Amino acid sequence: MPSEQELKNLVNTSLDEAERIWNRVGHEIVEAKAAQFSNREVRASEVPSHIPGHATVDSDQPIVDDFIALVLDMRDSSNHLNAANSFGLKTLERVLYETSAILPVCSRIIAGNSGRVTEYLGDGLLAFFHAPDSKEKKDDACYKCHDAAVECMEVVKDVVNPTLADRYQLPPLEIGIGMAYSQSIVTIIGDGSHLKPIAFGKCVFDATKLSKGRNQVIVAESLKLIWPTGENGRIKFFPTRIKDHSGYVMHES
Repeated sequence: MPSEQELKNLVNTSLDEAERIWNRVGHEIVEAKAAQFSNREVRASEVPSHIPGHATVDSDQPIVDDFIALVLDMRDSSNHLNAANSFGLKTLERVLYETSAILPVCSRIIAGNSGRVTEYLGDGLLAFFHAPDSKEKKDDACYKCHDAAVECMEVVKDVVNPTLADRYQLPPLEIGIGMAYSQSIVTIIGDGSHLKPIAFGKCVFDATKLSKGRNQVIVAESLKLIWPTGENGRIKFFPTRIKDHSGYVMHES
């Protein structure tokens, strides 16, 4: 894990950039201009990918592979967006700063644990850990995703929240993290030059559903079943429900 000072620097740098963006365009809600693409024909096999284990993806050769999906979601962002001028900030301005503080630093932590963020989902993110079909590699992916989730929780509590309080007098943020395991289809979606590699599997659906806790890491049955046992297992699982979805809260044993 990067040092606390490195993470503080990253949070502050991200917030500086968010302020610059807000000061430039924050009072104008404009339609985003369509991205400009070259006319060069793009072959699917040339599409670079952020999916771990797959540097490029070819739509003509879809692959089935094993992944742990991690979804991180910020609580109450809709309320923050709708609350009138909370804490002296414009509502959209507040959410911009909060997400700018959380997402880059958590992405850095996930990358440091061999995961890759493939999507930023407004006030959250989707990441994958490659868990190919060998016990040793699956065990390693379990440890890495666990460490990433715990470190994300810690950085929000120990770095992000104090920084937001110091700079903007904002109250502490809460996040939820959901994780699940499954086979997924690695392929490409899109058309023409608008091509995007994706990993599509049940793990994404389950992790998304289980990311609605408050300062909790909740895993699906699928991940619990492949979790390492024995001396290095070190995790206990406590049953819980998020709305109509069953899962397990993770705790160090």
